[in-house]
Amino acid sequence: MSELSQNALEICKKRYFINDDETWEDLSKRVAVAVSINEKDKKWTDIFTEEINEMNFIPGGRILRNCGKLKQSILNCACIPIGDSIEAIGDTIKNSLILWSYGAGIGIDFSPLRPIGTPLLSKGGYSSGMVSFIKAIDAVAHTIETGGQRRSGCLALCRISHPEIFEFIDAKIKDKELSYFNLSVGVDKNFIYAVEEDKDWDLTFTGKTYKTVKARDLWDKILESMIDTAEPGIINLDNLKKNNSYYFQPISSTNLCGEIPLPSFGTCCLGSLVLPNFLSGKQTNWKKLKNSINIAVRFLDNVLDVNYYPIKQMETITLEGRRIGLGVMGLHNFFIKKEIKYGSEKSIVEVERLFKFIRDTAYIASVELSKEKGAFPKYSRSDFNRASFVKKLPAKIRLAIKSNGIRNVCLTSAQPTGTSSLIPEVSSGIEPIFALAYKRKDRVSERYYIQEDLLDILKNNEEIPEWLTDSSNLRPEHHLEIQAVVQKYLDNAVSKTVNCPKGITKNELSELLLEFIKDLKGMTVYVDGTREGQVMERIPIEEAKKYVKESTKDMSEDDVQCNRGTCEI
Repeated sequence: MSELSQNALEICKKRYFINDDETWEDLSKRVAVAVSINEKDKKWTDIFTEEINEMNFIPGGRILRNCGKLKQSILNCACIPIGDSIEAIGDTIKNSLILWSYGAGIGIDFSPLRPIGTPLLSKGGYSSGMVSFIKAIDAVAHTIETGGQRRSGCLALCRISHPEIFEFIDAKIKDKELSYFNLSVGVDKNFIYAVEEDKDWDLTFTGKTYKTVKARDLWDKILESMIDTAEPGIINLDNLKKNNSYYFQPISSTNLCGEIPLPSFGTCCLGSLVLPNFLSGKQTNWKKLKNSINIAVRFLDNVLDVNYYPIKQMETITLEGRRIGLGVMGLHNFFIKKEIKYGSEKSIVEVERLFKFIRDTAYIASVELSKEKGAFPKYSRSDFNRASFVKKLPAKIRLAIKSNGIRNVCLTSAQPTGTSSLIPEVSSGIEPIFALAYKRKDRVSERYYIQEDLLDILKNNEEIPEWLTDSSNLRPEHHLEIQAVVQKYLDNAVSKTVNCPKGITKNELSELLLEFIKDLKGMTVYVDGTREGQVMERIPIEEAKKYVKESTKDMSEDDVQCNRGTCEI
């Protein structure tokens, strides 16, 4: 059994344990029993229990919290449609309320809504516009938080050609509204070309041009907002739509954090491999990693069958494709254990090897599941194998798919694992460590963390090695290079924040984003210090050194609790 640190135990008690007496081992068994209920061979209960208990694989937070409860959704996020009528908008509000009441985050493409001032021919008058309805849904979201313990969340997507695109950006940035929304702008290759060539850009709706602007002016507005407030994010619609489900479920938007491209009423089923657990010294234990990937794919596929779907269309869409998102956590800790600097050339080579292995192993595992349980219902031998991602798989895997089908339309993703990564105390997703020493203040409590390797160095008054770094020592291109390589091996997408230093200019950011967006499905930028009320606060090294010295002067080694990547004193 993996022992929980005091900080991790506090997280689990507040977020994941179902009663005061539950332990991590109890939770592992509870989740495993619920997810393996349809398995003919009951060995899978023990196998799933061990994988979770040993923290080789940690399912998404909703799975940890709700498995075993009656009629509970255990899927984290969903995508719902909206139509350009009062009735359709009402359905979206209703569906949002239902999903938020179960704790799910949602994604909505609001681009189908007509712009402000458009005549309403059947009812008379004029439309109040796309942004007005986003504000209305934001107000509805507030009722869920005030009425219970869950905070609602939604990603709002607006395509770059929508006539209200400027108002969409300003709604949160300038007007200080939409507190429950993340904003993303959907761009395509035509817009990117127009920016690079300083061309005009038409804002259109249903074939009518409402206004023509300079593409660079619109691009500059996006960049300025990113620099000032970290929003909006950017989604490359061309790359987003290159999905394995292209022939039966076109992509509508993404989930709340952007790592799963989804069709209307699609859902995301997430879990993550804890990468530092697959190291023997500085060497990757590929055999152990392969075994855990096989188990994780089977586990997540099972989740789709035992989940309670509060909206019937969600069940139909989810089970037609059986889309899952196997991700990772602790990538930076993985590098640190190997003494590799995040963002270095060596780290890029390591990421390429690692994620290629995860991709290939996950696809083979899904093929094996297809032999046993059948391919996903909408599998088409000719159509699936024409998907752009599938065509890049090794020939032996493509041949295996053609011979046996495949259980899941999509398999791999890179999700943020902000809260669940606090259980094994490793870095979130593929993100670099925010700080080697930091204070975290969230809805659970206020806690202090010091990187285990840093703690040893400070105690011994040694020099900090070059490979032991955090986000403050990285350039934006380090983030983007890692993200681009990871994305190459994912059939879903990447949720990642590109941290930028205070003072970065619009031109510097523009050059980077225009170059990398062509290889990515989405990107989010955060310039240091642009948001108040940050969850994490960096502790300067000198202060951490003093803190460690004072806190440990009368303590034995056993009194300092360490768990994988971080320590608490």
